[in-house]
Amino acid sequence: MLSQRKEQYPLSAETIDRLALQCTEALKEAEVDQKDIIRLRLSLEDVLEIWLARLGEDAVVSFQTGTRLGKQFVQVGVKGPQVGIDSADDEEEFFLYNRLMAQAGLAFLFSYKNGVNYLTVHPPKKVRMGDMARLILAIGLAVVMGTGSMFLPDSTRAGIQAVVDPLFGTIMNCLKIISSPMIFLSICWGIINIGDVSVIGKIGKTILVRMTGMTFLISAVFALAISWMFPVAAAGGDSAGNGFQEIFQMILNIIPSDMVSPFLNGNALQIIFLGICIGVPVLILGDRVTAVRLLIEQVNEVVQFLMQCIVKMIPAFIFLSIYSLMLSGIFSQLGSVVKAVAIIVAGNFLILVLYLLTVAIRGKVRIGLLIRKMLPTHLIALTTASSSAAFATNLETCSRQLGIPEKVANFAVPLGQVYYMPSNVVVFLAIAMVMAENSGVSMTPLWIFTAVVVSGLLAIASCPIPGGALTCYTILFMQMGIPAETLPLAISIDMMIDFMATGVNLSCLQSELTLTCMRMKMVDMQILRK
Repeated sequence: MLSQRKEQYPLSAETIDRLALQCTEALKEAEVDQKDIIRLRLSLEDVLEIWLARLGEDAVVSFQTGTRLGKQFVQVGVKGPQVGIDSADDEEEFFLYNRLMAQAGLAFLFSYKNGVNYLTVHPPKKVRMGDMARLILAIGLAVVMGTGSMFLPDSTRAGIQAVVDPLFGTIMNCLKIISSPMIFLSICWGIINIGDVSVIGKIGKTILVRMTGMTFLISAVFALAISWMFPVAAAGGDSAGNGFQEIFQMILNIIPSDMVSPFLNGNALQIIFLGICIGVPVLILGDRVTAVRLLIEQVNEVVQFLMQCIVKMIPAFIFLSIYSLMLSGIFSQLGSVVKAVAIIVAGNFLILVLYLLTVAIRGKVRIGLLIRKMLPTHLIALTTASSSAAFATNLETCSRQLGIPEKVANFAVPLGQVYYMPSNVVVFLAIAMVMAENSGVSMTPLWIFTAVVVSGLLAIASCPIPGGALTCYTILFMQMGIPAETLPLAISIDMMIDFMATGVNLSCLQSELTLTCMRMKMVDMQILRK
């Protein structure tokens, strides 16, 4: 844990060097990766130079480290008027870049409170046991104890289940409470963090439209490709017009009748709609609604902190669920795990191959060369299940290996890592359909259409923090009428394939950015083919 420390200095060129060194030492104490330390130090120096140019020498700058509510922090602040993002073009680009990186947990968070400009970073704690190890331990322990419980008298098993089921229900209620506001705030804050609308420009709009379109295209094509594996019932009614009317009504129902019912009912489409309706005006109005923006930022911080606390209970959640399944004699539901994993692996492999072939054909580059260029980023993501760990390599690969302009890469890579997740679409759809089949939920064409839309939206809205996908499954299952009892199996599958999904997401992002820049004739083809 970081030691408590607070110091103040007059802002000067010498102070910048001193603060950069102190920041490096604090990050080393927090056991942050050396590459991240170098990048964060450079970010700090850039900001301090802007502050020095704007606020002048002798402005009071503070350096503070420590922990708040068990969360480590390193913070630098300088008194004076707010240094906003509506300044020079290069500073607009800098702050946009850092805010997008901060959303992925990669950079300093910029804020202005009580007359002080702040830069804050929260180094993650050193994890002794990874998520996968804890998941395997929870599953193994549940299987061992569940098997042993089979030999106990019926009355004893009933007594154990009377304790296990309420505990499971309590954790489930915690997830339901936090899931709806977290998706709403993720949408709002993601839109606001795009920055000034004028900064996005034609290139930003093109990238956002392409990423959004490809997300829903992959969702629709994948659903059609796997629907033959499931018992799809005919739509209600005796004509195609009835089916169209149901779909049309579902689209109209996206607009809620009030602001509260979507959160009470867990309606994912309405929650995302409200998030867009709030986020876009706040983005457009900019400084005129600073108080609203600050409120959303602070509430988002609180909700994410609560989610991180709840995520720590996931192994217990998995243990209680599987143990309860074994006690009730319906442990055979775990057989669906094999089917879901097989579909997910095949779907991800196919998407990745199609992306690589498309880039190779359009760019007239050897596919083996393309794979070698993308492989370092893919391997880092594959072995760590962290897009944050692969960020620096991803950025370097896009700009120096794939020929994407550096200015575009600086904007699109951090944005894409939290916005474009095609593998998540595959995972959401496959798990939803497998669990629906396993639970006896009727899958009609309208049900599949709804799953396509909801899965695409949740893939975009998926929170870029640990446990973000957990909230998505809670909302997805509520929307699709899938019993909550199957949620632990879904989470287990998601955590098992998270490593692969992260690697596929980043490789698809690199391919999509290359294709988008090719279309705009911005790719350096010599670099791409070299």
